Amino acid sequence: MFKIVFLETFKKIYRNKKNRLIFLLAFLGIILYSFIYLPNLNNPLTIDTDELTLETESAYGMKESRLDSGDIAVNSFTGVDTYSLAKYDYEYNFKYYDALQKGDVSRLLELKSGNGVPLFTQAALKDYAEQKHSGQFLEMDFERMVIESNLSALRDIENPTTHEFNGKTGIQQLYSFFLNYGPLIILFITIFTASEVLVDDRKHHTLKAGQPLGWRKYIFYQSLSVFFIIMSGFAVLLAFFFLLISLLYGFGDFSLANTHYEFNGGYRAGEENFFTEPITAFIMQSLIITAVLVYLFIRLNAALSLVFRHDVIVMIAGFVIVAFNRLYSGGGEDRFLGIGAHLFPQNYFEFGNILSGRQNFLTLSNNFTFETGLIVLTVTIIITEIILGILAGWMTRQKFARQVD
Repeated sequence: MFKIVFLETFKKIYRNKKNRLIFLLAFLGIILYSFIYLPNLNNPLTIDTDELTLETESAYGMKESRLDSGDIAVNSFTGVDTYSLAKYDYEYNFKYYDALQKGDVSRLLELKSGNGVPLFTQAALKDYAEQKHSGQFLEMDFERMVIESNLSALRDIENPTTHEFNGKTGIQQLYSFFLNYGPLIILFITIFTASEVLVDDRKHHTLKAGQPLGWRKYIFYQSLSVFFIIMSGFAVLLAFFFLLISLLYGFGDFSLANTHYEFNGGYRAGEENFFTEPITAFIMQSLIITAVLVYLFIRLNAALSLVFRHDVIVMIAGFVIVAFNRLYSGGGEDRFLGIGAHLFPQNYFEFGNILSGRQNFLTLSNNFTFETGLIVLTVTIIITEIILGILAGWMTRQKFARQVD
């Protein structure tokens, strides 16, 4: 019987032009992102070679000028003579220039870890953080620490490439997808696709006549079918995304680590609160939470369908639920309605913040974890199942299929 419901549900989803369009747009978005946006993406600590060349030539000219003129007066502030200072600037910048010319990323990382990047690059990083966080100084410090920590992690892999330095490889982009807007994109597509499935039965209610399957069981089978179909669609999209970017920029080193945050005391953005974890562990955890959230929202869509019986209203209600945390507070509070915010499911919809530890940074706690998220979302699913069972008893198949004149 499940096979019959599955095939029926698959036909509904596939034959719906809007569903085909949204998945076609997703494929198109991946292609545009890979060929138009990604080529221009660079690490904020990327050294501008033109500016570095000018700085190097300027330091060399200053050094030679001081040597020719014999002007090696000592600077009263630094205690260093002007010739030695110019000579140091020239040699310092030339090391970076030489490493960049040879494409030696390992040497570049070694120089960075020992001396830091040139001053103009540090200024560029500061400007990047200011533009991204609009004067929120704590988050600016967090952003700088994450970038520098990720850069240091590159030193632990063998022969890092420029694409790995800029975060363009397949494994890094998959990580970036789940870290940033990927969870919201997945949930919006899920709601868009699932909102019409059950409601569509009202247009063809005669097809259900005599079907030897209880109403609750039918809704459950249909939800499972939608889950398998949508997850298969996401698997294809993610595989296409990963393989396309990997063909363009390489698969990346799977042993690469990413930066994670856990508050251990002291200054919130202090170095002691940052550590690294395998990037593959982050991706595996993301896939698990993705599956849990997709199932949760499919069941929520079923419950909303029984209440509203209109696909557009169901879809809007689903979007509001996903966006609730941002609409309510922005997601930075450690308490909600006087209770710990980590006990509410809406804080786990953008799970990239949870798995990276950013939510713990914002709330100055260690309450938001992968394990806690799984427990909270599982309890939410159980509550949703109970509510859905009650609604299915109240909104019977006959009442649900009845057309309102």
